[in-house]
Amino acid sequence: MTGATFRGSPVPVHWLVPFALFGATALGTMVLSLPRTVHWTLLGLQLASVVTMTMIVPWAGMSEFLIIIAWQAAMLTTPAKALSWVAFQTLVMMGALAQTLTLDLCWVIGESVALQLLLVFTAQALRREAKAARALAETNRELRAAQAIIANTARDAERLRISRELHDAWGHELTALGLQLEIASQVTEPGRGNDHVVQAKGLARALLAKVRDVVATLRDAERCDLKVALESLAQSVPIPAVHVDISSEVRVDPDQAHALIRCAQEAVTNAVRHSEAANLWLQVTSDGEGVRLIARDDGSARPVASSPGCGLVGMRERLEHLGGRLAVRTGIDLGFTVDAWLPSRASKAV
Repeated sequence: MTGATFRGSPVPVHWLVPFALFGATALGTMVLSLPRTVHWTLLGLQLASVVTMTMIVPWAGMSEFLIIIAWQAAMLTTPAKALSWVAFQTLVMMGALAQTLTLDLCWVIGESVALQLLLVFTAQALRREAKAARALAETNRELRAAQAIIANTARDAERLRISRELHDAWGHELTALGLQLEIASQVTEPGRGNDHVVQAKGLARALLAKVRDVVATLRDAERCDLKVALESLAQSVPIPAVHVDISSEVRVDPDQAHALIRCAQEAVTNAVRHSEAANLWLQVTSDGEGVRLIARDDGSARPVASSPGCGLVGMRERLEHLGGRLAVRTGIDLGFTVDAWLPSRASKAV
């Protein structure tokens, strides 16, 4: 821009330095997902850049840059704070322009303020719409989770009924079968007792195979129910994207499945409300001694473990009631990670 002029005044080359800084910081705040403190720091740098440009080239039209800053502030905070920021940066700009009072100063500043207010109210409307959409998505997620738990409860009751039927009916048949074998062993006629024994053994093997098939089917169904519940939970959340990975070796009873679903639900809630994450990974594996749920996101914000609103205390109490434990890890590369573990209860699993 060497040789360029603003309203007849030459523009120094060093004016490009604050202009480039303003463009870089504005682009960074609009594109990157940054912590709130860093975001406000960059807004301050943008305002300082605009003031510097105005000091180098004292033209009231520089106040138009404030419109871009006002939009970012409005998307970041509440209406009252955004309006306070608009008032603050406008006063700072008027102070920078006080060195060159011109006839069009009031007009340009007034136009800049009007546009800033327009963008503030527009941004706040968008924030309210996004908040309503997140609340609706969270309600929908909770409904889906409740439906999954209700469905699991109904299936658990049905499996319990079936198991009792198997015990009462097949157990009676097996007992009668044992009696027949005992009678057959007392038959003295040659060949007759052996025939009954062979038939009885065949029937016993068939019944035992049926019992094992039913038990295996019920256990597979329990594993699939947990997977279906987690996948349903993942589908109910638009942002962040939830990725579910459950090992085929996982065996859980109804109480454990309920606890894991609740932990996953709370992890999703934390990611939506606090972590500003784009992705959340839910992984359920078996480590030989128990079953482990690891929920990890890639967010920049960190929920505070001691905060009563994040639900981590409730997760820990639910797991400890079943003999498990909860660990929370944070880090620059790890995001926010919840590690839930429950001891193996294979002998009691349905």
